[in-house]
Amino acid sequence: MELLESLIGKMMASKMLVHLSFCLSFVAVFSLAVILSGNHDVVVAAMISCLYILSCTYVGRWYGKSWITRSVVPTSLFRSVLIFLVLVLGSAAGAAYMFKGDVGRYFLQNLFICFPISVLFIFFGIAIALARHAVWMQVSQAETAQKHKESELQLLLSQLSPHFLFNTLNNIYGISLTQQQRVPQLLLKLSELLRYSVYETREEFIPLQNELLYLKNYIDFEKIQNGARLLLELAIEEHQEDRIRIAPMLLIVFVENAFKYSKATRKPNMWIAIALQVREGWVIFTIKNSFEPGGREQLSLEEPSGIGLHHTLKRLNLIYGNEYFYNAQKENGTYHVELRLKAR
Repeated sequence: MELLESLIGKMMASKMLVHLSFCLSFVAVFSLAVILSGNHDVVVAAMISCLYILSCTYVGRWYGKSWITRSVVPTSLFRSVLIFLVLVLGSAAGAAYMFKGDVGRYFLQNLFICFPISVLFIFFGIAIALARHAVWMQVSQAETAQKHKESELQLLLSQLSPHFLFNTLNNIYGISLTQQQRVPQLLLKLSELLRYSVYETREEFIPLQNELLYLKNYIDFEKIQNGARLLLELAIEEHQEDRIRIAPMLLIVFVENAFKYSKATRKPNMWIAIALQVREGWVIFTIKNSFEPGGREQLSLEEPSGIGLHHTLKRLNLIYGNEYFYNAQKENGTYHVELRLKAR
């Protein structure tokens, strides 16, 4: 059994064996149809006709491949014309001999029949070669585009982690100057966050529950930093199953921005409301935060601090295409972001 499987595998790997198997199968099926119809006298003629049709088709396929590779030089052009003449004249002579038994008398009559048939199947072979090349080019371009997309996504994702780490270490440094007792807890939470961003975000899509756990760890981290000043409203649906999947490290950027800009005010309290639900195959994420009107724009993509949001929007376009909705607006001291993602 293993020997047979090995033989079949080698045959499939060899293009010549595949083409030979196809030709033999074509001739066998056509001849069998003639035998079953009761025309036993023309079985040999039918087999030769099949071989003639296949020869014309493969010659046309060779013509097409030569044209695609631009290898039509005077030598190969002469060879092409010679092959065509041999094919047409040989088929005309063969048909006169097989069907009439007199080549000299019926050669010209069969030539007028074989010439258009030869041209037809040669053009059919050329069409096959061109169509196959067109499909191969489309597949090749799609693979190249996919590899480019994956490399760009990996680059964007690799830049998000240092950006997040930079912001977080700045916050810890500020707290260490005035509230040293909070630093150990913050470092412990930071290690959990970094473990996720380094080891669990290598897949293009991850279970939604994993991303939500990461968000909760980050929110706990911010609770430790901001203490009683933080007024937080959470309405996040629990999803234990793995069938709902989203791209990693998308939601955290919006949560991080909300904390960043709500705390950068002179108000005694900072307010943030986060909600997430899944409806009809869509992950609906909304976040609102207080901010100080007239301060630095929260949706600033030009300055270095906006790298996380800029890369996230770029990742959304690359991963989801038309299968996401993003809207950000500010009104009466409240910044509101709505993001809808098609669940995978």
